[in-house]
Amino acid sequence: MCGRYFFDIASSELKNYYDQVIPNAASKQIRVGYNEIFPSNHVVTLAVNQESEIVPGVTKWGFQGFKKGQLMINARAETVEEKKTFSKAFRETRCVFPMTGFYEWDQNKQKLLFSPEDSKTLYVAGFYRIHKTGAGFETESIIMTTKPNETVAPIHDRMPLIIPSSHIKDWITDLEFARKYLSEDMTELSVVEV
Repeated sequence: MCGRYFFDIASSELKNYYDQVIPNAASKQIRVGYNEIFPSNHVVTLAVNQESEIVPGVTKWGFQGFKKGQLMINARAETVEEKKTFSKAFRETRCVFPMTGFYEWDQNKQKLLFSPEDSKTLYVAGFYRIHKTGAGFETESIIMTTKPNETVAPIHDRMPLIIPSSHIKDWITDLEFARKYLSEDMTELSVVEV
């Protein structure tokens, strides 16, 4: 959980982020538009630059695991600082995943899209790291998950850690804020069958 999400460039806010990163991402295939975003895709994330401004960038969704082909895509809010693989990145390089919503499947295998009730952009907490690969370096990112709200609970026991847009900079730049926010209750969402 959260294993797939939707980044709809028909949204002016998401299109703006996309347009900012595309010139610098010519060699990477960024998967956005009217498609699902899958683990291992190069995606738009928000982080802080050297001038302390929140800017969009491109990361690969998932940390390479210890075994060949293993990909870790989520980190639990409750244990993120206890896990050696995640603790340093959580403390030092937090980011936010902007999206339209995230997908889950019910017990009948019906695909559901969870999104903000106001149809605005959903911001999901995460963190990233620079990882050495055979070809150089890759910026890898992880989505944070937490206990579900009333909308998600009947379908799944986890959900993304949603950040209000007014707290994006706090999440990214203030470790104490981020630590406290890990136990926040999540806002309710709308859900539609797709």
